[in-house]
Amino acid sequence: MSLMTELRFDPLAPANLASPYAAYRRLQESDPVHWGAADDAGLPGRWYVVRYADVMAVLRDARFGREVGRYVPPSPPLPADRLLHEVAEGWMILRDPPDHTRLRALVSPLYTPRRIQQLRGEIAGAARDLIAEMHSAGPGCDFLNVFALPLTVHMTAIMLGLPASERSLLTEWSRALAAAIDLNQEEPVRRRIRAAVAECAAYVREVIAARRRTPQADLISALVASDPDDATVVGTVTHLLFVGNDPVMHMLGNALITLDAQPQARAWLAAHPETIENALDELMRYDSPVQMTFRYALTDVELHGKQLRTGDHVAVVLGAANRDPAQYPDPDRLDLARPVGTPAHFGMGIHYCLGAPLARLEGQIALRTLMTELPDLRPAQAAHELVWQRTVAVRGVESLPVLF
Repeated sequence: MSLMTELRFDPLAPANLASPYAAYRRLQESDPVHWGAADDAGLPGRWYVVRYADVMAVLRDARFGREVGRYVPPSPPLPADRLLHEVAEGWMILRDPPDHTRLRALVSPLYTPRRIQQLRGEIAGAARDLIAEMHSAGPGCDFLNVFALPLTVHMTAIMLGLPASERSLLTEWSRALAAAIDLNQEEPVRRRIRAAVAECAAYVREVIAARRRTPQADLISALVASDPDDATVVGTVTHLLFVGNDPVMHMLGNALITLDAQPQARAWLAAHPETIENALDELMRYDSPVQMTFRYALTDVELHGKQLRTGDHVAVVLGAANRDPAQYPDPDRLDLARPVGTPAHFGMGIHYCLGAPLARLEGQIALRTLMTELPDLRPAQAAHELVWQRTVAVRGVESLPVLF
């Protein structure tokens, strides 16, 4: 038995938080379906699937899903978490068909590539405004909290039809609710989640009531018109409010860190700005903000000689798939001209990221604007000084002070 199979992979180990890719490679070579630690979820362990072909296969396989409670008697939620569970009933990311199909159908017409392309001017204008805020804050400001997160929260508010003046409140709720998806069970985190879901749900119910009285040309009005059930609309809106913001924030932060560490690639991109679409996908392939997504085995499944039992928790490791040498030759080399094809970071199958077109467009416009307006933008800290947050699904630093 290899050392890697004797030692359980732990995504929260300090070395893996700093960079998980060496551990992923060892697993790909010696134990591609690995029973590792799951301390973040309070579980005895979970399966980690790390090869590109297996990741894509599991994401398409109906034997793996979200709603394990249909097959294994679920534990009742803690009384303090009851509201969270009620609201989360409307989060399509946690549902399987037929509920997932119904919930996705409510919003998918509003996230078409054509409709998203119409937001180019709004994204560019928001990026310029936030660069002005960075200038006001001065060198040393936190890029994540001054630029990256406000940009994506602003665009989420525009899509939903919520006032930009409430950006700080929406940002606070977004970050708290995102932690619920990452399964972090630490009590201070859970308290923030409980408070946020109560406040956010009450706010959304007020907005729904206002839209029922006076419809507007926005997503919430469209949802109200298509579904008379307030609970469904509350769940859908709270889901859309948070689900893409942390990944987009860390997409930009990780890209900035990567380009600073590889000045030749940065210089190449500055000289070839027309390549930004492929370059951004390569940056996400190289260091994906979404490292894992989770499923349960809904029946007994054998995979690479391992027996997965009904109810087992499965981490589909998108970050590892993006560094699989069987899919990407020389995968640890950043090559902004590499044909990326179908990377893993937006998922696959019925849960393919609905917001992928918006996330890509935000990243492309933001990165290009930053390189034009702030050509000397760089992290204020050395790479070894960066503190990576203790999260499993999403990879990013806790803060990113910058100089420019």
